[in-house]
Amino acid sequence: MKALKVNVPLAIILLGIIFSLYLLSRVPNDIYFSGDAGLKALLAQQFSSGKLNFDLNLTVPSWVHNLWDNGLYPFEPPFSYKIANRYYITFPFTFPLVTAPFHALFGYRGFYIVPLLSTWAVWFIFYRICQFFKVSVLLTSVGLTTLIFASPLTMYSAMYWEHTLAVSLAFGGLAIILTKGQETFTQKDAVISGILIGLSVWFRPEFLALIVILLPLIVLSYKWNLGNFNVIDQRKTLFIFALITTIIGFFIANQLIYNHPLGAHALQVVEEFSLQTRLKTAKKIFDTLWKNFRQYFPIIYFILVFTGLSVFYKPMKLTSVMQKIIVISTPFLFLVPILLPSDGGKQWGPRFLLILIPLLSLLTVFLLESTLSIKKFGIKYISSAVFVAFFVLGVHTNTVMGLNHSYYTGNAEVVDVLNYFRKDDQKIVAVAHQYVSQTFESAFKDKIFFLTKTPEAVSKLGLALHEQGYKNFVYVCPSYDPCFSSPSIPTVLDVTNTNQPLRIQFTQIKKNKKYIVQEADIVQADVK
Repeated sequence: MKALKVNVPLAIILLGIIFSLYLLSRVPNDIYFSGDAGLKALLAQQFSSGKLNFDLNLTVPSWVHNLWDNGLYPFEPPFSYKIANRYYITFPFTFPLVTAPFHALFGYRGFYIVPLLSTWAVWFIFYRICQFFKVSVLLTSVGLTTLIFASPLTMYSAMYWEHTLAVSLAFGGLAIILTKGQETFTQKDAVISGILIGLSVWFRPEFLALIVILLPLIVLSYKWNLGNFNVIDQRKTLFIFALITTIIGFFIANQLIYNHPLGAHALQVVEEFSLQTRLKTAKKIFDTLWKNFRQYFPIIYFILVFTGLSVFYKPMKLTSVMQKIIVISTPFLFLVPILLPSDGGKQWGPRFLLILIPLLSLLTVFLLESTLSIKKFGIKYISSAVFVAFFVLGVHTNTVMGLNHSYYTGNAEVVDVLNYFRKDDQKIVAVAHQYVSQTFESAFKDKIFFLTKTPEAVSKLGLALHEQGYKNFVYVCPSYDPCFSSPSIPTVLDVTNTNQPLRIQFTQIKKNKKYIVQEADIVQADVK
């Protein structure tokens, strides 16, 4: 009987798939890793219901719209903007549009199909690149294990975010360039790679940095031989045409929808542009991204050490593909912060740099392959030891801590309030901070949220609710708002600007580490 042959790299990918599905199983229903995903979920729900408005057109009575237009809209900049009397979320419409059909079919869990499939696609593309360059089974397995278990990428497979989709598109296009760009780059390759890289911009604007890197390299190669930095030798014009046409399509769509080619994102970065301020902000963002990148992808230290060593030690030659990866990755790291409005807030590793994870994991494989062939000075043993040390650290940071981080454990207080809302029949929810609306609104079609950051805003809401016949509402104060430690809303609030004296009385009904939930009763005030 012949022994059963196991394809180890594919077995590792299968193990990664099981792990990513397990991560997803830990995600409670209607909970998002980051609250801004709730905004995307609202737009996706709107699309899945058949309403193809690109603005966030929530179905509410006209009196609610009036209150929203007068300062009580549940979301505000930089997450939502009012453009031409319509409310738009700042994120590209594309990801909610792509995920909407899956939500229509599978509900909340359908939101995660695209992030999962995109992550798995990155792993398979990585495997195919290793096959193309005839990397050994051992090193291919090492590279895949690094990519899946020692990097932050897999954690994003169980998050409702567009980053893995953008990474899979860009990495797919770059894979064609890295494997065929200098030899058998056909017309089909040029078109597909150009479209894939261009489509990544449709989902994440920071991928414009990748375009800024590739286009000058290709244009310069028309006149000068860039040697190993020649990313494409043939079909250059066709590639540029496919790439630019795809991006122009995105700009046109944005112009039609948001009246700006860069979309609502431009309101964060481009409007009121000041070069000095932009560069200062970019410096701060870079510092944070680079720090987080080193923390969540410690293999970068191995790359820095042995890439640097190759400059001084000739037997460690950087191959053409290694140099291409470096010339793409390095400027990307510095250009991205210029395009970003912030460092990304809550995240698992720097999500804006995720495309560097598969690229640098690939570079790690090639560096290991190079060092393991050197017998002098014990370099192969030194490189192996250094790699193992940072690999173990990466696994601990991402896989071990990722499991311990657990969506349920990290969101127990959110689940607590979510369960309260599910049982409570109150229709009106006032919140002290827009993050509360982002976290909970997408889970409840029957509740209406208002942003009330001041006593005056609460008073305005109370008066309007009284006129509509409401006698009470719910008020939520989160721990990240000053109202949590030193209440800005008194327990009794007199409603002004009314001929009929009213009073709002607050009674605490729930408190945990993250939220204070109060019931607000609108009552007749005593006339003195």
